[in-house]
Amino acid sequence: MPKSSSNQIGTAWHEPLKRMRTGSGLFLFFYVLVHFTTHSLGLVSHEVLSTAGEVTGEFWGFLPITILLYSALAVHFITSLVGMAFRHTLQLSLREWIQAGLGLSIPFLMLVHVMGTRFASAKYGLEPSYSYVLVSTFITSPIYIGMNAAGLIAAWVHGCIGLYMWSRFKDWYHPWFEPVGLVLATLIPATALAGFLSAGRRVELLVQDPAFMEHYRAELNVPDPRTWTSLNADMDAARWGLIAAVLTVIILQILRRAARRRSKEITITYLDGPKVVVNKGGTVLEASQSAGVPHASVCGGRGRCSTCRVQIIESAVPSTPPLEAESRVLERIRAPEDVRLACQLRPEGDIKVQRLLPSDVTVKTAQTLSPWSNGREKTVTVMFVDLRDFTKMTETRLPFDVVYLINQFSKAMGEVVESQGGRIDKFLGDGFMALFGVDSDVKPAAQAALSSAGEMILQLRTLNQQLAGELDEPLRMGIGLHTGTVILGEMGYGSARGLTAIGDTVNVASRLEAATKSLSCILCISEDVITAAELDVPVSAQQEISVRGKRAKVSIFGINHPDELTIKETAAGPPERKLPDESDPGPPTPGQPNPA
Repeated sequence: MPKSSSNQIGTAWHEPLKRMRTGSGLFLFFYVLVHFTTHSLGLVSHEVLSTAGEVTGEFWGFLPITILLYSALAVHFITSLVGMAFRHTLQLSLREWIQAGLGLSIPFLMLVHVMGTRFASAKYGLEPSYSYVLVSTFITSPIYIGMNAAGLIAAWVHGCIGLYMWSRFKDWYHPWFEPVGLVLATLIPATALAGFLSAGRRVELLVQDPAFMEHYRAELNVPDPRTWTSLNADMDAARWGLIAAVLTVIILQILRRAARRRSKEITITYLDGPKVVVNKGGTVLEASQSAGVPHASVCGGRGRCSTCRVQIIESAVPSTPPLEAESRVLERIRAPEDVRLACQLRPEGDIKVQRLLPSDVTVKTAQTLSPWSNGREKTVTVMFVDLRDFTKMTETRLPFDVVYLINQFSKAMGEVVESQGGRIDKFLGDGFMALFGVDSDVKPAAQAALSSAGEMILQLRTLNQQLAGELDEPLRMGIGLHTGTVILGEMGYGSARGLTAIGDTVNVASRLEAATKSLSCILCISEDVITAAELDVPVSAQQEISVRGKRAKVSIFGINHPDELTIKETAAGPPERKLPDESDPGPPTPGQPNPA
């Protein structure tokens, strides 16, 4: 078994606990939905409501369903209490306090209803029909009219909040669900309460009929009048049990706070914020909340939204790897290895982090942000392409002709770049810059760039053939390739904002493209590209040139087609490369005129 820190072991149960709470909550929400739908039928008639109540009663009374229902109720209540007991901080948002408060109130509000029906049936043999529920509520104990209604509303609102918080981060979630859901969330309980009150008024008239009451008592099947006294005692015991459970949570929170105060202190440094000294064991997000550091957390620290993500700049102790739930979220946003969710990251020692999203970020804006929004370093292969003497060639042409030629060239070359997994960074008049390796490793990126260069040379020949009747002389181009580290990020403003790369690597690639003129070749690549792609190159083809801004000369290779290079042999043998057609004279060698 791989070695894990105590912190990792201590948090391993969080994920199954959340799954159990979510699964049981969804099942209970379905129960409440069916309950409300049944109540709504009271607007039709008491008979329809009673019939529907008997049908749903048979369904929920089926032993496997009953076991599943009450297991879900127990699991949801217990996991919620455990989650609250082991929270490192009780600094919750208003929405979280509302949901927690409603969740704790539901057992107390619905205790009499639950124990007076399902529990009484299981222990005392009562046959609680829907008429029994209405009579006991509206006739025997009218105080429970408000309690039952409040309990159902609390369960509905609590469930709606939970359902929204769970579903809005799913791939299938659509923004139009929100207005539709809001209408349904208001309409369903409104019609249910109206049906419930309508049925109550109807039963107030029915109890005046001796025949109805005789049938009611016979159907209820109360064998011993002392049943009610015993049932009330059971209800009191259940209330004290609930109170004890809540007090246990409070006591555990007090004990955990005391234990944390005696634990080792660590320092969390925010790159663009303060230094916070906290006790080890909590998450970075909890540290932010405790210290009042603005930190985005749309999902409330449940590891679903990714808005709290941070980049680890420095760490005195290696961080424990992310668990399954966090890994799924990080993979979804294509986060690099040094990015973690602050709500799941529990530092073992001093750590320096950078918050990657503004504190007021919303779900919608967070979903539109890419992994490059805040920028990071990445090793890529940069390609610069430029048409030779295009300005001179088009100075006597109409604007329409110039635009047409540039668009034809850009389309043909752009399609090649994208087919090889590259990205067009920007178009520069009669040329463009492309990036290879934004979403891939260094070696395949360099090889893809070389393959693209070869395909582009072939595409230029095809384009020249297609435009032969419109051109006085063939289009010619130069390509520069360089592999190195760049800063990748979304830069710009407004609609002009987009992913781009900056740094010395970009400058060198641009200089290599310009060097194709003096070397009389189509393609100029650096030694770094050769190394990254693992190629063999004849030493005679290697040259050194000076690049503005760099003290040392750059080793480059001026060639006319990547097929002049060969891939180094490995144990599996060398991969095949497409060789030029021997019947095709191809482009000239370095130092000769370049007609292509």
